[in-house]
Amino acid sequence: MVANIRYPWKCGHHWWTAAILRIRHLWSDDGPAGDCFWWMDALFLFGGIRGGVTASWAHERKIFTVCQTLFTVNVFVFSLQFYTALTGDNEDVSLVILETTKITCIIISCLRMIAAGIFIEPIATLRQYITSTYRHSKDRAYEEREQIKFNRAARKFLQIIFSWIVIDTIVFTFPNATKNELFKFPLQLSWIGNKTTNLYIYLVVGSIPGSILPKTIGCTVCLAVILMGMRTKLRFLAHRFQQISQQLDLNDDQYFTWVQREVREALVQYLEYWSYLKILENLVGKVFLLVHYFSIFAIAALIYACFGMGMNFMTFIFGAAVTFFLFEYFFLCYLVDSFRDEADTIGQHIFEICARIPFRAERRSEYIQLRTTLMIIWINTRNGIHMDCVGLFEINTPKFLALLNIAYSVLTFLTQMG
Repeated sequence: MVANIRYPWKCGHHWWTAAILRIRHLWSDDGPAGDCFWWMDALFLFGGIRGGVTASWAHERKIFTVCQTLFTVNVFVFSLQFYTALTGDNEDVSLVILETTKITCIIISCLRMIAAGIFIEPIATLRQYITSTYRHSKDRAYEEREQIKFNRAARKFLQIIFSWIVIDTIVFTFPNATKNELFKFPLQLSWIGNKTTNLYIYLVVGSIPGSILPKTIGCTVCLAVILMGMRTKLRFLAHRFQQISQQLDLNDDQYFTWVQREVREALVQYLEYWSYLKILENLVGKVFLLVHYFSIFAIAALIYACFGMGMNFMTFIFGAAVTFFLFEYFFLCYLVDSFRDEADTIGQHIFEICARIPFRAERRSEYIQLRTTLMIIWINTRNGIHMDCVGLFEINTPKFLALLNIAYSVLTFLTQMG
């Protein structure tokens, strides 16, 4: 009897130990989930874009099918709710605004994931460049350390996003009268019956964060990770010029020849980075267009909805959404501004190199050519990093303050309408 009990216990203990080891390896720095782009591919899969490392998952097709089915059902139901609010006898303007916000979120979610699908090739190109082991400086330890810092920061950022989605999904499954009223079954489908309605509220409404949020935020989260990676690569270039500016243990002729060679090699890497930077600027400008106009409306409409509902369950959900959209806009502006900080660092190192280059009359032409090359790099670095929203405005941190001003104006307009 004891032997019959001990054998299943050992088998269960062995299975549990092996499962714990697999999970630890998955979440370790050396495991698959240790790569920030693993998390990005997972977010894309939940958002409806297949590929990357998730293509090798055993249940990849099932995850894709379930997420797309839930999203399609929500689109259908939200459309019927919006139609009912517009054509019904109810003259409540706040209801129309709320339903407009919901259908707008669905439309923007689709547009963002369509944009991610359209730009999947430049995203893949930039991703390959970011993860490449090509050395921009001769300090291998420094580059490995910075690459690890980037991967760790991006991974934590993505894990926070996933945690937010999971928490929202869990909270949405709790019964709540306000939630049921906001996402109630359309009158056109009332013939289905109470059991189907309850199943819809529990499964479909409960899965709204998991089916809609990855589509809404997937493209911009990917853009933020790409910006962080490209900033790290620019930091490598700044370190390369810093190494050149700090070499002092050579005589004048040796130092001049050494600087010529080092600047020539750095220029090749600089031009390579600049070609990828142009791809990034084009990507940022087009994606930020969706972020800008959606943020203006969504922030104002969600705050208006919070005022109309008072303090309840959904107020915290909408408040979290407003907080994220504000953070999303500010973080993208901050990352763009951080490129200019790195560019200023490169300019400072180039100034130091120019000041230390020894002048010899017999090498005057080489001296002028070298200084001219360095000055061109300096000017191009200062003025060349320019990211704008498809020519409408320049993307920078002060633009975030302008967003708050415009969103407040829209909120005032909605309040007066209501």
